[in-house]
Amino acid sequence: MSDEDTDGRLSPDDAFAALSDEHRVRILRVLGDAEAPLAFSELYDRLPVDDTARFNYHLDELRGHFVRKTPDGYALDYPGRRVVEAIRSGAVTEEPEIERTTVDDRCPTCENPLEIQWLDGSVEVFCPTCESRWDRSHGRVGGPGAVESGYLGRLPFPPAGLRDRTPREVLRAAHAWTNVELIAVGCGVCPRCAAAVRTELDGCRDHDDEGVCSDCRSRFAVLLRADCPNCPYRVGGAAALGLLSAPELLAFMLDHGLDPFSPRSVLRHDRVLNEYDERILSMNPLRVELTFSADGDTLSLRVDEHGDVVDVVDGPT
Repeated sequence: MSDEDTDGRLSPDDAFAALSDEHRVRILRVLGDAEAPLAFSELYDRLPVDDTARFNYHLDELRGHFVRKTPDGYALDYPGRRVVEAIRSGAVTEEPEIERTTVDDRCPTCENPLEIQWLDGSVEVFCPTCESRWDRSHGRVGGPGAVESGYLGRLPFPPAGLRDRTPREVLRAAHAWTNVELIAVGCGVCPRCAAAVRTELDGCRDHDDEGVCSDCRSRFAVLLRADCPNCPYRVGGAAALGLLSAPELLAFMLDHGLDPFSPRSVLRHDRVLNEYDERILSMNPLRVELTFSADGDTLSLRVDEHGDVVDVVDGPT
C-alpha cells in the first residue's frame, strides 16, 4: 500500500487504488462475514484464488488501513468495515426500481391510501387526494425534478432496506431511518461522516398560503437547510424537521404516544411534523413561531435562524 499522509491518513487516491482489484474487495467481504478474525489459511481457503503469493500481495495492499493483523488473525479495520457496510447497504452496487404502488397505510391527513416509489436512493411518498407539499423532488440525480400532484416528500433509504419488506414495511422503515438522520442533523452532526453540520432556516417574505407557493415552491413558509462542509450530505425540508431532537418537541410527542422510531406511530408522527401552524415574527434576524398540535393539545416554540429553540411560548395544554 502507498505511504500514508503525514497526519496518519491515507489519501483518497491511494484509498481507492487499494480497492481497485476485485480480489481485494472479496477479501473485505469475507472478513466482513466472519464472526472472528481469520488466520491466513482460513482466509485463503474462502477465496477463489489459487496462488498464495498473489493472494498475499492483495492482502498486503489492504493491510495497515482496511485490514489489521491481530494475534488471532486478520480482521477488518474501521475503514474496511465502512466499505463493507456501504457494499451491503446496496448504496454502491444496486439501483432497484419500485414503480409507484399503493401502500397498506393511510394518509394521516385524509385517511386515503398512500402511494410510494423508490427513486435515486429515496422513498418518495404520495397521497392521490391531498395537495402537494412541494412541487419538485430535491433529492433526484441531476437536480430537482418535477413531481406529480400529491407529492408529500422523500425519505432517504438504502436499497438493502427494500429487501424482504412489503411496501407498507418499506414506508414505515424509511420514516424511522429518516428520523434517525434528522435527529443527528438537529444535534449538529452529519449522519454520513459525523462532521459538524451547518443548519439555517429561510423564511419566504411573500408566502402564498394557498397550496404550493410560487416563490419558495413549498407549502411551508419557513424552510430548513442543512449542509455538511466535509461531505456532499445536505438536507432540506419543513422547518419542523430540524426540531426533532429538541427536547421540548420530543417530550410533547412522546407524551402523546408518538415515537419517531416506532412503526406503529411514524405516520401520525409525520403528520404532527408537517401539519403545524407557522408564523414569521421577524425576518432580520429571522425568528419564527411554530405551533404543533396533538390530541387537542398544543406546543408553541420560537426558533432562531439556525433552527434552535429560543423560547417555549406555551406548553402542552
